[in-house]
Amino acid sequence: MRRLSVLLFVICWAWGAWHFSEEIALSRISRVTDLAISNNGEIWVLSPSAISRIDAKSGNTLLSREASNVRALAVFGDDVYYVDNRNRLLTYTRGNEENVVVTGLDFDNPTQMSALSNNGNPGIAVLEPNRLVFTTPFETIGSISINADGFALIPMADYSDRRTPLFTRTGSRIYAWTGGIFTDAESYSSKLIYSASDNVLDLCADSKGSLYILFTDSIMVLSNEGNHKGKIGVGSVSSGSRIFANPADNNLLVFNRITKSIQVVSESGRKAEELIVLDKNRPNPVDNFTEIAFTLSEPLYLTITIYNLIGEPVKQIAKDRYLEGTHRVIWNADDAQGNLVPNGVYFYRLESSKGVAIRQLIVLR
Repeated sequence: MRRLSVLLFVICWAWGAWHFSEEIALSRISRVTDLAISNNGEIWVLSPSAISRIDAKSGNTLLSREASNVRALAVFGDDVYYVDNRNRLLTYTRGNEENVVVTGLDFDNPTQMSALSNNGNPGIAVLEPNRLVFTTPFETIGSISINADGFALIPMADYSDRRTPLFTRTGSRIYAWTGGIFTDAESYSSKLIYSASDNVLDLCADSKGSLYILFTDSIMVLSNEGNHKGKIGVGSVSSGSRIFANPADNNLLVFNRITKSIQVVSESGRKAEELIVLDKNRPNPVDNFTEIAFTLSEPLYLTITIYNLIGEPVKQIAKDRYLEGTHRVIWNADDAQGNLVPNGVYFYRLESSKGVAIRQLIVLR
């Protein structure tokens, strides 16, 4: 029974299934070029030929408007903003989709845009190749000179408050910007708060100010000052995928560009994941030994056991109560009798009263 249980956990880990409360399939949309989450939690999808609002359960289209070659999309309440292939900002109001207004604003090849609140009024942040531009629907207010690959705003936050941070990503480096406001962007100053060794795909912030960094197999959770809060496994995510925080329920939405699906990570479901962070072993592949690190956000009694590919226990390498913080254990690539194990795929399983985490390693001599 225990062997079957281990195999079940291995399967769940490999597919990332246990981390998500649901999956929204966008199979009826031929190609998705961008997503936007409105300030009231609605999901909007941009395709080469249309702007659509979709049902968060079924993925079915609830509302659609034809729009060709749209570059970027943002939604604030009932107002939809988008940039066309001539780099013009256009807008329309839901329920009056045929009355599209050309705002008179033009941008330089924008790659991302997001709506924000400016003392309760709609504002827009637009990322160009060399700056982040702040506008009202009809007037450019200011900009930050920056060479960034992406940015994140705190949903529902008031960007007329100088204490409200925004975040940018340049490569795998994350910066927090503070001190400025929507109408005084020149006063923003930046601080490097996180630098990753792995490739960062995207980032977002939730309404509580936590920051989420998307990698190909996990989401790193940080405070808005860059302090480590945890990690959430997400299976396999393709390059070009996006992550959003829904302000209506604080759930995370991970859009996988290859599978055309949105995986929903519920706020309640991810709290247990953030409690225990089990890192990749180093080195991997393993020759004579490897180090396994894990981080706890509270004291916890736990065990770590090595299993072979068919779910048989090989050796228990940790069994103790550990304090809050990061800990490391060594496995000498041996079994319970001290014999070196053969080459192959193995799994290490951390088990506690708060949950289970599993990762894969390879022994290769």
